[in-house]
Amino acid sequence: MRIEDIEESQGYFTTTVALVTSKNRDIVNVMSAEWSLRVSLEPFLMAVFVGYERETYKLIHESGEYGLSYCTDEQGELAHIAGNYSLSSHNKFELANFKTFPSKYISAPLIDECISNFECIVIDEFKVGDHAAFIGKVMTAYYDPEKKPLVFHNGKFNHIGPKMIH
Repeated sequence: MRIEDIEESQGYFTTTVALVTSKNRDIVNVMSAEWSLRVSLEPFLMAVFVGYERETYKLIHESGEYGLSYCTDEQGELAHIAGNYSLSSHNKFELANFKTFPSKYISAPLIDECISNFECIVIDEFKVGDHAAFIGKVMTAYYDPEKKPLVFHNGKFNHIGPKMIH
């Protein structure tokens, strides 16, 4: 059954979930974002798309850097808190007991126990509809091959199933 509906169809993308960390002066924030992706292999560039009204936008715009920590399928609560609470009224790091580790090239920490982490320096920023696109050069990256990613589909967090083709 095929349904034509431009609004409802937007929920049928399946994406990974990143925790975006940013820091400017003494302000540190974490925000969940399903809108992040690799955009170039050489040089290694990653993009994150952030709404202009978000506190994360201001922090990245002013600092020129951000961290991307991709959630495992055991970190749904972290993603929920990072995406549903505001920095201005909550300390998200305390609400969810985020475990972090220090970055080498950026001032924001990275989230520990994730499937992968990337330290990014902004090389470009431009407007894409109602969001800012930050293009970041990856300075270093980490991964854990034993973890499985958290995916977001139709408004819910999900696990990835077993491989279909070996």
